[in-house]
Amino acid sequence: MQAASTPLAPVGLVVIQPSRRRHCAGCRRGPLPMLVVEDRAPYCLGCADLGHLVFLPRGDTALTRRAREESGLSVVVVRFNRRKGRYERQGVLVEEAGLARAETRCLADAEARGRRRARDARRRAAQDARFAEAFAAEILRLFPGCPRDRADEIAAHASARGSGRVGRSAA
Repeated sequence: MQAASTPLAPVGLVVIQPSRRRHCAGCRRGPLPMLVVEDRAPYCLGCADLGHLVFLPRGDTALTRRAREESGLSVVVVRFNRRKGRYERQGVLVEEAGLARAETRCLADAEARGRRRARDARRRAAQDARFAEAFAAEILRLFPGCPRDRADEIAAHASARGSGRVGRSAA
């Protein structure tokens, strides 16, 4: 019988953006904008042999993916979010040459990616319209006394993409 849980992804190097002022345990410099924890002690990037890497903030997925591919070494940068009680990804540290090659690759196909984004947005808008129509039809089937314009209004409100409303759930 197989285990119900899936194995965790292997954890590589992780750099932390501290919320409190920290000093390096090796060279005593500080406060550190980013640190590596080794043997429960904070070390600056220079002492951890990561000083040659450059920070690439989160946001551009294509650039991040390509920079990690082009760089021989990449490190995830996280920061603890107290409100959510977990570490959240802030970006990656990559080699400068790898980042430059990734930026070149992204510039080369930026137009094609823009066309794909526009095409996907039109496709999603059409899907959303069909979903809202089906939702309104189901409302009318379940509640035959409901006026058509009210059913359309309810369906449009409840089926907004990314709203977290029950209308967009898998069920």
